[in-house]
Amino acid sequence: MVQDSTTYYVWIGGSCDYGHKEPTHEARAETKLVWALPCKKEEDESQHAGGAAVVIEHDGSIISRDVISDLHTTEFRMMLTLMVKVMNELPDGSDILFLTNAAYIQNFDKTPTAKSANPDLISQCIEAKTRHSSVSVKIVPYHKSPLLIETHDMATEAMAKTRKEYHHDIQ
Repeated sequence: MVQDSTTYYVWIGGSCDYGHKEPTHEARAETKLVWALPCKKEEDESQHAGGAAVVIEHDGSIISRDVISDLHTTEFRMMLTLMVKVMNELPDGSDILFLTNAAYIQNFDKTPTAKSANPDLISQCIEAKTRHSSVSVKIVPYHKSPLLIETHDMATEAMAKTRKEYHHDIQ
């Protein structure tokens, strides 16, 4: 992929941790890359944990990394939260390209319906997008990007740390 020096490339993604009663969802923002594996939509979000990360790249350099985490949520919700955060923090009028292998975030700017997951965050994405010249999502293959693999590892590590802290706090 040939990169434009004026565009912010935001690699974003997440992963789920099945089988835990107290989930932790992580989102890591670094303006370059992120990896995502969707949780099954029909599952109760309080029964699994997820992680997500973003890396922001501009003019050929990584300029930002960020991680967020929460309990009893989904990686999709954490990814949308990071997208809103990134769009609110980057300069007005920017060109932003979110890169991910998580096809489900392609609808981040589609008006939510009664059946939409996370309509509150989708509405926030739509609002934040209006501040910029262009904001889009491009699906990229996970296995072809060492940065996606690295970001997945960072999100998984952050998720494990949050879960460990949660267990420590309840004891």
